[in-house]
Amino acid sequence: MATIHAIPLARILGRAEKTKFTYLKGFGQNVEFGYYAWLVQDGGCNILVDAGATATQAVESWGRPPETVQHVQTLEEGLAAHGLAVDDIHIAILTHLHMDHVAYIHDLRKARKIVQRVEWEFGSKPQPIDRYYDHTFIAGLDFEQVEGDQQITDNVGVLFTPGHTPGGQSVWVRTARGVGIITGFCCIQENFGSCPCGSPEHDLTIPGIHQNSMDAYNSMVKVWNAADFIVANHDAKYITESKVG
Repeated sequence: MATIHAIPLARILGRAEKTKFTYLKGFGQNVEFGYYAWLVQDGGCNILVDAGATATQAVESWGRPPETVQHVQTLEEGLAAHGLAVDDIHIAILTHLHMDHVAYIHDLRKARKIVQRVEWEFGSKPQPIDRYYDHTFIAGLDFEQVEGDQQITDNVGVLFTPGHTPGGQSVWVRTARGVGIITGFCCIQENFGSCPCGSPEHDLTIPGIHQNSMDAYNSMVKVWNAADFIVANHDAKYITESKVG
């Protein structure tokens, strides 16, 4: 069995921004969320899911009011809490290439870096209307480009979950709690309603930021049906709840 730990990097208060996560719901409501990397350990293999974002980026690059942004820790500090350094990461899985998920990717010098091929192709030459990418930041990086669902280690694999982006991938992890899935689309727990995973009844709300709403919904259903529990990748609860599964 593998384990999942959250590594929170920044806490954000989105003033009247809940609909950026919950499409056409929550207009005018505040939302608290986090920027994260996720440490997955499968036996002796250390895997980092996403490479996070920083409080500085949120203010300087994206124009967030400084009083709504709180630095939590650096990736180096977060890994040190688990007795690890950045060079101890064997595999880095990028769910997608939005800038708030790749901040520390250049620090992972020794890691095998995995991304979906279609995501790499779009992220390398994004359309100007999509301002969540910066192709210069990932230029020259050596990525292993996969296509579709793939098993990565004995207890870890990826599911192709487009919609939020062209080539998003979610990461499934076989843990003592069951199969946990770290979402590859930006969401909070509220996106998944209150029904238990896998039940025929559900109340799914697609991410407010998406390129294709139908694909986004189908990807959520795919995750819902495959998971015993879901790790919503921006939910604020993981800022204080390190052990996930």
